[in-house]
Amino acid sequence: MKRLYGYVMLFIYSCLSSILMLLLIGGGIAAFYFLKGDGFYFSTGQLKRAIVFGCIAGSAITLATIVFNLIDKFNARKKPPSDTE
Repeated sequence: MKRLYGYVMLFIYSCLSSILMLLLIGGGIAAFYFLKGDGFYFSTGQLKRAIVFGCIAGSAITLATIVFNLIDKFNARKKPPSDTE
């Protein structure tokens, strides 16, 4: 149960950090166009896109972590090679 809690917290953390990163990138691009003179344009579509893509990226990060941990656990249970000398 403790391991499941860790994976859930990893999922939440990776989703939130990915969303924040995408929002910062979008805000940086909007600020660049504002400084260029075209106006500050940060649409709600861009906000929705950041949330959706952030959740997709967070899911991929969590899934990769679970798969790599399972591979490590499987390899740890293998018998070490015997010394034939």
